[in-house]
Amino acid sequence: MSRTITVEGDVNTIDTRTLLTGQGSVTAPSLVVPAGMTKIKKIIVTAAADGLAAGHVVNFMRLGGNAVLNGEQVFVFGGEDSIAPQAGSDAAPSLGEFFMIDDADIDVRSSDTISIAGEAAGVDVGDQTFAITLVYGK
Repeated sequence: MSRTITVEGDVNTIDTRTLLTGQGSVTAPSLVVPAGMTKIKKIIVTAAADGLAAGHVVNFMRLGGNAVLNGEQVFVFGGEDSIAPQAGSDAAPSLGEFFMIDDADIDVRSSDTISIAGEAAGVDVGDQTFAITLVYGK
């Protein structure tokens, strides 16, 4: 048996840890690891940017909090690059990426709280939104 948590949020400030605590229409999904779950088995991440600033970033996620045993885990999951659109152009760029780890094998403590954060490092590419799904198991 497995359980999941999905969180999302805007990551618009470079070099700033941004907690992802929303879930679309659910403003505060539970970040407590479900009872009986002892591992993060799979991680699925996506990010999208409007690319309205000329920049380049590398994106990563941070998994931490009391629930993550053996300390915070950090994963680079992609990068984006954009050139700002020319004045008068209505063809704004759109950037997106997808990343998955099928066998993450991260030890967690059930009934404790996990912290899920996103961060971008580099030069601003415009507004970004991250979404992360963790698949828990035993």
